[in-house]
Amino acid sequence: MHPFEHVSSTNPTAERFAGILDQDVVFHSPIFLHPVTGRDFVAELLETVHGIFGTPAYRLNLSEGRDTALLFDGEVEGQTLQVAVVIQDGPEGLIQELTILMRPLPVVRRFGEEGMARLGISEADDTPPMEGAGP
Repeated sequence: MHPFEHVSSTNPTAERFAGILDQDVVFHSPIFLHPVTGRDFVAELLETVHGIFGTPAYRLNLSEGRDTALLFDGEVEGQTLQVAVVIQDGPEGLIQELTILMRPLPVVRRFGEEGMARLGISEADDTPPMEGAGP
């Protein structure tokens, strides 16, 4: 069992997630346009999303070297959310990169809206201004 699966399915707090994340972890989400970086925010984000979909029901764990793929089901407003988590561990065993894939789209939308509301952010917060953009 990967440490992410263990924390996720037992006591998914930001503090426990922070203990398995590299300081400069990169988080790729279907909700955000840009990657999210940094242990503290990613740990908070992981705790928040687990509060939305509940205790995950893990269905598959595949590992090769420092790469792991986990598949699980969660629930959002009574609907099943299917999630794949692709994890790249660093040489110290801490998670360096997380990539999240989700389906089906209507449930992903509801999940994203709830997650952003709980984190107090909007889509605009995730899109930095483009250099040189203007009318």
